[in-house]
Amino acid sequence: MSFFLGRELATETPVELPIEALHRHLMALGASGSGKTVLCKCMMEEAVRHGIPVIIVDPQGDISSLALKGNPEEIEGHGTPLTIQEEYFEKARIAIFTPASSKGIPISVNPLSFPEKDTPHEEAILALDMTATSLSSFLGYDLDSDAGRGAKAYLFTLLEHLWREGEIIKDMAHMAEIVLNPPSKITGTLYHLVTKREPQEIARKLRFLTVGTPSLMFQRGVQIDMDMFMDQSDGKVPLNIIYLNTLSSENDKQFFLATLLRELYVWMLKNPAEDIQLLFYVDEIAPYIPPYPRNPPPKEAYAFLFKQARKYGVGLVAATQNITDIDYKALAQVNTWCLGRMMTRQDIDRVKKIIQSIDPLRAETVLQKLPSLRTGEFLMLSPDVYDDVVNFQVRWLVTDHLTLDEKDLQKYLPSKSRQFFAKYQLKQKKVAKKSVTISPPSKALAERIQLFLNSVRQSVSAEYVAENLNVNVSDAETTLNSLVRSKIVKKHQVSRGEEVLYWLSKFGFKPSKNVLGEVLAIPARITQVEAIKRAKSLLEGGLFFKKEEFYDAEFSHLPLWKVAATRKAKHLIFFTRKELDTFYLSATTGALISLERDAVLFHRLMTKSVEKLRDLDDDEDITFIPKLPKEMQKLPRIKLGRDKIYSTLRLKLGVKPVSAEVALLPVWKLKVRHKKKKKKRTIVIDAATGRKLAGNFRPRRSSKKR
Repeated sequence: MSFFLGRELATETPVELPIEALHRHLMALGASGSGKTVLCKCMMEEAVRHGIPVIIVDPQGDISSLALKGNPEEIEGHGTPLTIQEEYFEKARIAIFTPASSKGIPISVNPLSFPEKDTPHEEAILALDMTATSLSSFLGYDLDSDAGRGAKAYLFTLLEHLWREGEIIKDMAHMAEIVLNPPSKITGTLYHLVTKREPQEIARKLRFLTVGTPSLMFQRGVQIDMDMFMDQSDGKVPLNIIYLNTLSSENDKQFFLATLLRELYVWMLKNPAEDIQLLFYVDEIAPYIPPYPRNPPPKEAYAFLFKQARKYGVGLVAATQNITDIDYKALAQVNTWCLGRMMTRQDIDRVKKIIQSIDPLRAETVLQKLPSLRTGEFLMLSPDVYDDVVNFQVRWLVTDHLTLDEKDLQKYLPSKSRQFFAKYQLKQKKVAKKSVTISPPSKALAERIQLFLNSVRQSVSAEYVAENLNVNVSDAETTLNSLVRSKIVKKHQVSRGEEVLYWLSKFGFKPSKNVLGEVLAIPARITQVEAIKRAKSLLEGGLFFKKEEFYDAEFSHLPLWKVAATRKAKHLIFFTRKELDTFYLSATTGALISLERDAVLFHRLMTKSVEKLRDLDDDEDITFIPKLPKEMQKLPRIKLGRDKIYSTLRLKLGVKPVSAEVALLPVWKLKVRHKKKKKKRTIVIDAATGRKLAGNFRPRRSSKKR
């Protein structure tokens, strides 16, 4: 059996990948818009056609459209037989699971579940170690620090003992109690691992997980169950999509995936197979398996699966556009690489070693071809299958290729899938119903609300608080207003009286100035000395004598809007499709931002096409760290709100904004004066990469009428 992936460009012959090749996994690499997601979705369609169950982790909504039928005329017009579409939708049972949300099929995690008693000891210990690692990281510990290593060791020792004794941990609150009051048999060992106060800190952090959005991740919907994902009792092939965008933070997504990977690991130990029995696909793996020294919760388990999953009939499929941000050492077991268009020298240099290790004779030829590849065109290196590099165009999908928003899921989730999983949900609801109580306004509710607001770190409505804490809206509103009167909480009414927002006073949010939550701060890497050194070439004068001199420097932040938006992109010659892109705009002037070789350019008018814009995501020296306003020395004024920025993007580029957040670019304002004339000016340097700011980044001065 083989997967039909497309046609070879030179000969038009079908390109097929034998299923056996997936024992050694498949990785798709390429820049944004290269077509790697389409290639991986093609793999999923083919898996269903061949009766192979699939689990997909969809971080952005690009993959959930596997539930939608493509246009038959387009499919046939691009050379894909309609029989493939008929076979796919006849065989597939498509389920879209939504953590912490009921928009799809609600699903939760139980990170404290134990391997079964008959699990081999070595494998059980590894599973428990994965749990301790992901939980410690999720609680905020740096696993490379002494405190982090101690917390992990403390949790692992507890978990191992409880597993050996056949104990059950009910929930996070129960785990917090065990941390504070451990079994007497192991207290001596535990107290050598951490300081006397550390168990109290671990327990406190565990209790934070019992309120707010994190609590929904553990409580709402049916728990992750690999047997449920593999259930073929209705004669259908399971295609399980886990839509991560319903989780509110990157940390929650990381932890959810880490728990899913652990469950997959434990399941495959009990269900070994010689043939491929499951495909596991993560779209955009960079956040989950980054290079050293970063160590997010899923990394250890994910890297282990790449090494071991092939032994148990589990094939991994993955994709990334952030080529420089993945740990290639962890991917040494991957043997089929599909390389799409790569434009930057940095990306090409990064894949050079991979290509040389797979096919040293043709490495230079492959590297030279990468920048000229068109959308959907790939170079496949699979030495177990093909002796030569295969240059092919991926086939047209039989499903629609769209990015689905959270609100779209209810409309597109097949009703038969909801009915099929009702038996699992009903069981979960019966358990939850016994424990659900509506809390009246009280001191306890006030404490819960404070913990919740502390965890979400953004301004929210009373309705949002009530939904997440499972209380009446009127009770939540009454308690919130009581906290406002005591100055613990602040509130603000959105313009036109649409909604009242609440947040902890200590966070310092300013909704009136468009600061509704944490802002993304870009760390400064360029010192004042380095900024002046780089700016010397911008002074008037010759190489050896400058007519100007620096006399002062000021550090500040320039407010930007980071906007996710969908756009119609050209595909082949006559056809278009929607793609999700990120755009950066000045929050002061509304100018669209692009990175040039020596400048950060703020465009007053657009002269470049959207596809050619290089933005802040394209520079490895630019990273984003969420910060509260109080953590910033001085929060700059955000002059233009989200609505104005959305309108600007629609008018300038014709794109459809989806979401936006504030980002702060660090800058050096270097004061310059002429040595002889009374002339002064300011040169502004980006403090993250050392580029000069150019274009429309300064607001226009308003002329005052006399």
